[in-house]
Amino acid sequence: MSIIFPSSHCFSCNKNIPVYYNIPLLSYFLLKGKCFFCRSEFPSRYAFVELISGLFTIITYLIFDFSHAFFIYSILTYLLIAVTFVDIDHFIIPNGFIIFGLLVLFFGLFGNFLSINWEESMSGSFVFAGFLFSIGLIGQFILKKESIGFGDVKLGLILGGFLGVEYSVLALYLSFAISALVVIIFLNRSFKKGNNKIPFGPYLAAGTLISLFTIDPQGGNYILNWYYRTMF
Repeated sequence: MSIIFPSSHCFSCNKNIPVYYNIPLLSYFLLKGKCFFCRSEFPSRYAFVELISGLFTIITYLIFDFSHAFFIYSILTYLLIAVTFVDIDHFIIPNGFIIFGLLVLFFGLFGNFLSINWEESMSGSFVFAGFLFSIGLIGQFILKKESIGFGDVKLGLILGGFLGVEYSVLALYLSFAISALVVIIFLNRSFKKGNNKIPFGPYLAAGTLISLFTIDPQGGNYILNWYYRTMF
């Protein structure tokens, strides 16, 4: 489906949804999560995605104010939301997402809309993607099967380009920490049954967004500042 000329429609009756029935969150609850025409139920995920998109936009605005960086990082946030749910459903990160993310990154760097320069951006991409690629090779050698998909590595190129080296390290640490926590708490039963395939894109997205959303007004990072004060 086109994202250039989108056409919101019901997947049951295939009728286009008018703008006045397509207001984020409000329309979902007014229509009780059902299509106005055929009364088929829409997944609650629609409302959830609209909710977190709105919340993340507000957080991004509070951090970057009404600036060029606000628009660039908002697009990155929406991209990561899409990556998360597509990867959960299909265990894949489409190349279209990667290309779009690279275009947004290049636009931000060319326009000096980001707080990092080209050198820092390229270094961040090398660190983020290189680490994931190395872990994937080691995991494949030990486990004799793919441990980290190449889609995650390509996503790492984009994320590292936005974050730079220091924030890439933080995002990677958070991504692996969150994934380990989720596996221990929620997926232990699935692993016992032999269903040990999990999408890693959502954790990379979570680690990246936490790194961005913990930027302080002085341009530092609350987590890194706490770490430096504690360890040094």
